[in-house]
Amino acid sequence: MNNIVSLKMENITKRFPGILVLNQVNIEVHKGEVLALVGENGAGKTTLMNILMGLYQCDEGFIEINGEKTIFSSPSDAFANGIGMVHQHYMLVPNLTVTENIALGFKKVQKGLRLNLKVVKEKIDEVSKKYGLHVDPDAYIWQLSVGEQQRVELVKTLCLGAKCLILDEPTSALTPQEIDELIQLLLVMKEELPIIFISHKLQEVKDLSDRVSILRHGEIVFEGKTKEHSPSSIASLMTGHEIIMAVNNEEDQGGENILCLKDVNAKGDRAFLALNELNLNIRAGEIVGLAGVSGNGQKELAQVINGLRKIEKGSITFYGESIANKSPNFVINKGMGYIPEDRNSEGIVPRFSMKENLILKDCDSDKFSKHKIIDSDKVDANADALKDMFDIRCASTSTSAGSFSGGNIQKVILAREISRKPKFLIAVYPTRGLDLGAVEFIHDTLLKKRNEGLGILLISEELDEILRLSDRIAVIFKGHIQKVLPKKDADKQSLGILMAGVKNDQ
Repeated sequence: MNNIVSLKMENITKRFPGILVLNQVNIEVHKGEVLALVGENGAGKTTLMNILMGLYQCDEGFIEINGEKTIFSSPSDAFANGIGMVHQHYMLVPNLTVTENIALGFKKVQKGLRLNLKVVKEKIDEVSKKYGLHVDPDAYIWQLSVGEQQRVELVKTLCLGAKCLILDEPTSALTPQEIDELIQLLLVMKEELPIIFISHKLQEVKDLSDRVSILRHGEIVFEGKTKEHSPSSIASLMTGHEIIMAVNNEEDQGGENILCLKDVNAKGDRAFLALNELNLNIRAGEIVGLAGVSGNGQKELAQVINGLRKIEKGSITFYGESIANKSPNFVINKGMGYIPEDRNSEGIVPRFSMKENLILKDCDSDKFSKHKIIDSDKVDANADALKDMFDIRCASTSTSAGSFSGGNIQKVILAREISRKPKFLIAVYPTRGLDLGAVEFIHDTLLKKRNEGLGILLISEELDEILRLSDRIAVIFKGHIQKVLPKKDADKQSLGILMAGVKNDQ
């Protein structure tokens, strides 16, 4: 397989029923550079890359590699020509190990009728050491956090011998330190192969890319050198208007403690202690941000509160009533709202329509049914109202939610949870992988609900997000709350030290 020196996509046009997704799009990238491809959710970035990967076929246009025109009819075609992509939504088999998932892409590792997993493990070890990307080859995918799974995707792509690397939101599940390491890694790697970097984090775009192409409504509206533009000017070109991020400058409302966790212990999926003597209280009318490196118990904390995981010991009370080890339905009926970590597998039913997903928790209630038969007129009216209120962009509320962009899926989940008028909201990575316009909307919504007296637990690895929105910040390390800081005493440096497991009691 020859090295890829240049890659071009010319006049790429793609239509889906009722919508023109891409219109005469041209991009190019060369060895020795990183091209940033940016745009709002639904602008067509992922569709464009799926055409490059052979997952979709374009209606017009062609791909050119090292001066030769081609079109890939399948992902195998793309792999054979050295195109490797790390997708925003991981493409891994949950009940297989890391090694088995990576082995699926190899064609010459069979030993008789069985796969020679030893060869695959050796390749994983080689790539992991070369690029500093540690993965446990024997871990099952379902046991890993989203951040760990994205790392597996990157190792998998490199193991398969990518000669041109496409990264779709690769940092959305990484810590600040991991992001810095990845950027340094990619700056070295670009000398070996061309890189297309898709991201909504414009400071990363500025730090990493040489050139930037901006997609808006399926068309390239700008292409130029990254160094000539600030993150704010790129954001304005993306959205067509100035982005102003919300900041929580409100006074402490001093509400009562409504969610109290005391000495909580809980096991993770691999039977280790994921929560260890965890204590945390959250009041009405405040946002408590939970900061921590991925895999330190954030997922398990959200799950034990919502009845999705049993606790071994301790207590969880909600408005004075125990909800520890109760069913999810019990917790929902008590007024708990929940935006889960993985919006695609936990937040929605992808094959259900948008309007069906909006009533998942209330389909048998009097609000949407009569004598246990769903009232379609009420369901339609609810969907139409929430579509406008939460700016959900779709051709029809009858469209399957799984076909939406990440930002619109998140808005569907937010609309469902907020419209139920919860007494408390747990938001786990609510803006992961979203464009700045969607982030702006979600932040505004969270602060509005906070000011209306709602208690919110915000779990995020985006320290800027936590610092902007939180009243207090709790830092979790190995399932234990290291410290809870008022916002005035918190900054990135102090939080980073606590996230690393170093206690500072001064």
